Amino acid sequence: MKKHLLFLLLGLSFCATHAQTKIFKEVSDDIATQTRAILQDNALVGYVVFTRLEKVNEDSFNYKISLMDENLNDIGTVNFREIGLDLGGVAFDQDVLCLAYLKSNTQGKTFKTKKQARKIELQDDVITQFLTLNGQIVKTNSIPVNLKSIIVDNGIGWANRSIEYSGSLKHRIQLKNITGKGFACFYGDGNGCNLITYDFKGNQLWRKSIDDKQDFALLASKADVYLLEKEKIKYVEGGGSLTGFNFNDGKSYPKIAMQDKDGRSLTLLNFDNDPVTGNPYICGNIIDKNNGNRINDVGGFTKGPYAGVYTIDINGHTKNDIKQTFTYWNDGSQKPEISTKGYINNTKAYNLISHAFRDYSGNTYFVCSQLTKKVRVGAIVGSVLTLPTLIGPLLFLAPGGSKCKLVDANVMKLSTSGTLSLENTIPCVKTSYVKVATGSEYLRYNRRYYSLDNPGSKSSYVIADDMKNIMIYNVNQGKVVRTIPHKK
Repeated sequence: MKKHLLFLLLGLSFCATHAQTKIFKEVSDDIATQTRAILQDNALVGYVVFTRLEKVNEDSFNYKISLMDENLNDIGTVNFREIGLDLGGVAFDQDVLCLAYLKSNTQGKTFKTKKQARKIELQDDVITQFLTLNGQIVKTNSIPVNLKSIIVDNGIGWANRSIEYSGSLKHRIQLKNITGKGFACFYGDGNGCNLITYDFKGNQLWRKSIDDKQDFALLASKADVYLLEKEKIKYVEGGGSLTGFNFNDGKSYPKIAMQDKDGRSLTLLNFDNDPVTGNPYICGNIIDKNNGNRINDVGGFTKGPYAGVYTIDINGHTKNDIKQTFTYWNDGSQKPEISTKGYINNTKAYNLISHAFRDYSGNTYFVCSQLTKKVRVGAIVGSVLTLPTLIGPLLFLAPGGSKCKLVDANVMKLSTSGTLSLENTIPCVKTSYVKVATGSEYLRYNRRYYSLDNPGSKSSYVIADDMKNIMIYNVNQGKVVRTIPHKK
């Protein structure tokens, strides 16, 4: 358990909200370090510290890979020379470490003139590197990619002129281990999307061209590789399908649409393997057909944007092997505990569900921020007093006649039979009130929730990270077992 907590707390320290890695600038601007956890089937086995050292020539750098075990003990070092690299993925299995990079001779490099920049022949590749834990490089593969790079002039005047190439992968590198079999790598560039598999010697097994979508999530499960695709639709949430591939031959399985039986679209809160069966599961919100995808401001969370929650268990490759559980509240079946708009009567607040996970008993937990709503009495009074002026009420009520704030967190439990209940609350720091017309992004990033488990004791934990503290909640015991202030 301590190893899992160390990994999590290091992650909270190292990772930005949307970043998978954190780049730490050293004394020299040319030296930077990226730190990644080494995971095998979601279990922590160590860390990779990837350091770009001094520049060797115009294009190349010296690089150092430091390998550490889960207790941060050094176990190996690799030194090599290459042009600009950015670490994109780490996976481990059968004592082989697979690293994936984006390699470029232009990204991050500045030029004095556009003419000088145009003389550069673009060299952009996705690199997969296979190493032993004692630091021996087994094999390195290189695949050319199209970053759609363009020349950008960032300077004002000649003195501060800075010309560089701007480009990136269309879809980030995702790298997973398939237990006892090899590795799968996914990325998308200007020419399309690719899913590639490798054995432990670094040999490519097969490669699939994938139709471009808005977003992708890669998961390895037993002998299969799964790719969850989000469609390019006008809505922010929902839309998409799941496709599985046999790792041995690349054969694809029938798609699973991300929607309920009535065509309601589904959001994604978690896509992972069940801790007991090892089979994939998906869980999230069911989007309301009338009020869904209309959360432009804080008030949108109180109008019933979601119809309920769901889980999908993929226990095989036929239709009968797919178990779907849909639990609704917008039909009134959850009253009086939950209103048709997702209002929880016991806590007197709306649920903002932002994380979900599976425990060792097959239950699915949804972690939610409590959103309370209150009338802006001053605005109402002001609008009444200024009613004769016509413009007065508009000024007072334009931001909305109500205000909202986040208070504690709810832990909701969806049983294997589909029963949804409020298990407990986690005390969190309350936010300030904001008007309902405030942009919805204001509330989305005030809290972060994570989950982890202890396979030895078969215990599950929720990590609630608010503006002041990190709370560790034991699901099995139903209580907060530790609170860690950020200042410590």
